[in-house]
Amino acid sequence: METGGLKIYAFLARLGVPRSYLGKIFLVVFMGVHVPLIALVLYLLLGGNLIAQRPGAAALAVLLIAPVVGTVATLWALHGLLAPVRLASSSLRGYLESKEVPRVSIHFSDEAGRLLADVQYIAADLDETIRSLEALSGTDHLTGLPNRREGERRLAMDVARAGRDGGVLTVAVLDLNSFKLINDNWGHQAGDDCLRRVADVIRRNIREGDWLARWGGDEFVLVLWDTSVFSSPESLLQRISRDLKASPVCLPQGPELVLSISAGARTCSGGETPQELLSEADKAMYDAKRQGRPWVLSA
Repeated sequence: METGGLKIYAFLARLGVPRSYLGKIFLVVFMGVHVPLIALVLYLLLGGNLIAQRPGAAALAVLLIAPVVGTVATLWALHGLLAPVRLASSSLRGYLESKEVPRVSIHFSDEAGRLLADVQYIAADLDETIRSLEALSGTDHLTGLPNRREGERRLAMDVARAGRDGGVLTVAVLDLNSFKLINDNWGHQAGDDCLRRVADVIRRNIREGDWLARWGGDEFVLVLWDTSVFSSPESLLQRISRDLKASPVCLPQGPELVLSISAGARTCSGGETPQELLSEADKAMYDAKRQGRPWVLSA
């Protein structure tokens, strides 16, 4: 959860008095302006001996130092109090640039706390709305590929076409290896970059008429038509693996990530449903992972 330098604001919020955000600002200004003056009065009342020994000099020093110290302290505290406003602004900007929903503190009850809560709610609600619209449109927001909804529609049509008109139809399930470790070690932005790279590499290696969809998370479904010795699933997956190895993801603050995939494929022999083809390809993909192989073709 983002804090954005909220320590001063959080400390004043825990005090409970004053309750409003404006009251907190008034309190900080009062403390910065009046406490030095009160300290000066106390100094003059209680430090009579020093004043008598050096009339005017000590009082002048206090008069010069106290306002400066008070001003610096006030500005520092006000900077801390304005942290929620800065955090709200940066969170909205971050969502506009990266489409990553902000995670901010939402347990404060004053005006600034409600601002943070509203930013969190609006960004989450907007993101959910965008994803719902993308689902209806059939496009995955991250990769630009067909999403699962659209992929299921296309697969059903292709299976029906294969049964009706003939032709060789191969369904492959592909999974990005070590995706959870990438997210854990380098963050979700790095994970998103890796998913986009995998999508781009596969997309540029398949032929017109074949198609790729993002099924969810780090899983993709690839559908190939009329494979031959020269365009077999094995040769295609081999090209994709070589291309991924030659196209590492360069992180802004971190190493180059060389990506790899595990794949399982099943060729339609007639009579299978789309769900059965996907299930067999998915099992083959997990076999590939267990065996440490890049791909397994199910008989």
